[in-house]
Amino acid sequence: MPIKSEAQRKWLAENKPEVLKKMEAETPKDQKLPERLGSPKAKDFKSVLWR
Repeated sequence: MPIKSEAQRKWLAENKPEVLKKMEAETPKDQKLPERLGSPKAKDFKSVLWR
């Protein structure tokens, strides 16, 4: 599974370095990662507001 964000990378580096190595091997080197991903719940909540 590739890394999804820089926040995920930092958390893995501090807490699960062995998992980070595996995930970095699956993440493309030229991929630019966002700092954080939005919450799926927050996205769903916004769509409910505008119905």
